[in-house]
Amino acid sequence: MKATEDLFQLIKSLTMHEKMYFKRYASFHVLGEQNNYLALFDAINRQKHYDEKKLINHFVNHAFVRQFSVAKNRLYCQILNSLRDYHHSVHSEVRAMLHNAEILYEKELFGQSHKVIVKAKQIAREHEMHYALMELFRHSEMNLAIKNSDISWIQKILREEADELSLLQNTIVYRNNYFQIGAHHYLHGTTRNIKHLRKSDSYRIKKIMRSPFLLNENKAKTFEAKLRFHATHGFYCRIINDKRGLYLSTKNIIAHFKKHPQKIRQAVSSFIGHLNNMLDTCTLNKKYNEIPFYLKEFESLTSLVKSSDEKTRLFFFTAINRLNYYNVTGQFPIAVSSVVEINKQLGAHEHSINDFEKAMLFQTIALSYFGDGQYKNCIHWLNRIRNEFSLSVRPDFESFLRLFYIIVHYEAGNMDLVIPLIQSFYHYLKKKEQLHKFETVIIDFLRNELPKTNPETSSGQKELIQAFQKLKKEIAPLAKDMYEKNVFDFFDYVSWLDSKIENRSFAEVVRQKAESLPPDFI
Repeated sequence: MKATEDLFQLIKSLTMHEKMYFKRYASFHVLGEQNNYLALFDAINRQKHYDEKKLINHFVNHAFVRQFSVAKNRLYCQILNSLRDYHHSVHSEVRAMLHNAEILYEKELFGQSHKVIVKAKQIAREHEMHYALMELFRHSEMNLAIKNSDISWIQKILREEADELSLLQNTIVYRNNYFQIGAHHYLHGTTRNIKHLRKSDSYRIKKIMRSPFLLNENKAKTFEAKLRFHATHGFYCRIINDKRGLYLSTKNIIAHFKKHPQKIRQAVSSFIGHLNNMLDTCTLNKKYNEIPFYLKEFESLTSLVKSSDEKTRLFFFTAINRLNYYNVTGQFPIAVSSVVEINKQLGAHEHSINDFEKAMLFQTIALSYFGDGQYKNCIHWLNRIRNEFSLSVRPDFESFLRLFYIIVHYEAGNMDLVIPLIQSFYHYLKKKEQLHKFETVIIDFLRNELPKTNPETSSGQKELIQAFQKLKKEIAPLAKDMYEKNVFDFFDYVSWLDSKIENRSFAEVVRQKAESLPPDFI
């Protein structure tokens, strides 16, 4: 029988901080056998692939190896216990209080049991824990009311239970709508072809959005229901590529949290995510003047983040959004200075950031160096993405990186690399099932127009400028095409072409465009 790898997989899933916490936990909770557990933990942690025979041979002189499956199971349970302790939450606290109330009831300490129930109900209501409240009403508190033969108490419990059930049902309606629209967005992304949307499930999506519950915010009766109301509208705006609508929906989410500051404290990680979405929509709508305000909101959360995961989440979103702000406003020297500080802190958080998030951060760093004319450093960060991550799950991002890599090497004067990179990009695009118009235009320019020019002569320089002008004329309208404009979210191709045509720096062009925007531009 093949040895189970459950323990190996669990250990490999732990973050550095979770591993450190387990070792401290084991030192207090595993007496006598502590050294054996920690030794087995360390041995498994060192393995790249699970090999039980090697483990047994390694511990051949230890008594626990005679019942190795039992030892593994005990270690597995101890790790879960430490994780439960490490990730202690208000939900686990209420569950523990419910259990305590049951124990006190069985001990016939009814007054003490009731005190625990009252406290548990208070916490559960503050956090909209509907299921926990239903259990408290139906079992723990009802048992006490019946024990006392208190009819008015029983009726009060039944009324409270009915009210809570109504709130739960209301929340479930909004939760279901959110997940249905969200699932479509995750599966299909933003609509590129309106015919495709009509042929698939546009009727179902539009029917959901026409629901009375999604037409009137006042029908949402709980904090979560109102949050799902705005988030569902946000998902829908993403699907139909309505950037203004997305901005308004996301702003409503932030305002909703601000009306209930205790919810920010209770769900700081969730609020960090929504703040990131807010900054993203500000960028998409070119509302650059609002970005510093929301960056300060990130700073205000420093005292609220407690766990290592929350601290990493705050670091990542603060770093990438700060760099993005400097990049889109053409403040590349300041961005590069920020990169130095970010790089100093990156080591402490990198292990907790997933691969795609790291790729996005590295791409933003690369763009900062590109704008500052530091092409060697830009290429360094792009190479890290190319060498360390698989981006096949995000073909739009992979396509951008391949093209941007060509542009950077072109700017760096590495013409010996540009031609093979163009060929590689061409073969990559040929394998795609469906091309953007942008991709068709850009690959035609790279393969057919660019090689004809010779910038080393004055006439060649004029021809090159004319080629760039022609390319701009073809791609500029695509930046306003609702099915094409998403490719411009990664890089400002039009500003780059302007810099080549006008013989100005990319930073100067970007900065001038940002400064010329009206304060309330959308």
